Amino acid sequence: MTQELLRRLEEPPRLLQILMGPRQVGKTTSIEQAAQRLRRKKFAVVSANADALASPPGEWVARHWAKANALAKAGKPTLLTFDELQKIPGWSEIVKKEFDANQRLRPGLRPHVVISGSSALMVERGLTESLAGRFELIRFPHWSFGEQSSAFKLDLNGYIAMGGYPRLREFPHDAERFFGYVRDSIVEPVLSKDILLLHPVDKPVLLRRLFEFACYHPAEIVSLQKMLGQLTDKGNVTTIAHYLDLLAKAFLVVPLQKYSPEILRIRSSSPKLIVMAQALLAAVQGKAPANITKDRALYGRWVENAVGAHLLRSGFDVFYWRERNQEIDFIARRQGVVFAVEVGISDKKRAAPVVRLAEKSGIKRTLIVGPGGVGIDKFLGNDPAAWIS
Repeated sequence: MTQELLRRLEEPPRLLQILMGPRQVGKTTSIEQAAQRLRRKKFAVVSANADALASPPGEWVARHWAKANALAKAGKPTLLTFDELQKIPGWSEIVKKEFDANQRLRPGLRPHVVISGSSALMVERGLTESLAGRFELIRFPHWSFGEQSSAFKLDLNGYIAMGGYPRLREFPHDAERFFGYVRDSIVEPVLSKDILLLHPVDKPVLLRRLFEFACYHPAEIVSLQKMLGQLTDKGNVTTIAHYLDLLAKAFLVVPLQKYSPEILRIRSSSPKLIVMAQALLAAVQGKAPANITKDRALYGRWVENAVGAHLLRSGFDVFYWRERNQEIDFIARRQGVVFAVEVGISDKKRAAPVVRLAEKSGIKRTLIVGPGGVGIDKFLGNDPAAWIS
């Protein structure tokens, strides 16, 4: 994603560049890397972190913006970065004021402006409230198998057991410490700050238990009523659906809907739960990597979850299909291309029945991931579209 950010910063500055994604995936690091490379190209860089706020917010933002403007007006290409800006109350209105004032200047006399923050929900709220039409998003998802394999030689079983966050490399021989890091530095801040402080949640205990339920049932189709019953809460299915939506916006759990051309049927179907990082499964369940690979049924479910999460991270709309006892693991759609995906860790799943099921649903392309098809490591290491010709 650093390369995409650099590509945009080599263009004339027109829009705000907003880095959006889950906590602890490297957004701040990417900004720092981009700044270092731009300095070598004679860019001036003005960096500001709201954690170091030492004056009223409006004055603080204006001061850094004015410094960047002065450098840009002097003919020097300039990068202005704001990190953790979402921590400032009313940050989006402040940014809107400065951005709109700069529109009177020629693009060559304006700085590039990049904004990032650890709370995706807080950043998103600011964008929708004040900055419509003034920004582009650069999405920073959880790390893929290809990225973690390339960066620090993580093998497939390691990724299925604990993948998704770059700091895994700092705990090479201590899974328990890594699980504690994920729970304390990622899950807890997302639940207690990003969600509970921003959205009305009448049942915070139910929200936490719903997240844990999803981590114990990855890639499973579960009705909202069954979830409510297993969570033994007096809430209702509307509350469960709302909390699943909040977990999705926080990049924790995505509830997939059944594939159907009828929108009402899609919305009313039982969701298939996809947890967006394998490390979340491991941290909640406390499963050592060796125990996951030994249990073939568990490993198969975790592999299926990894495939679903990879499709979502790659920008696909993802669904599942099921009629009675017949099921297709995933149906993916992007830019008009629709295909079925069936996942297996043994050769028991044959291609022919899945192809027939897909064609029954009007889908002409089918991809088998696992024995007899594309290898799991190859699929997770590349854009899924590479396998659909």
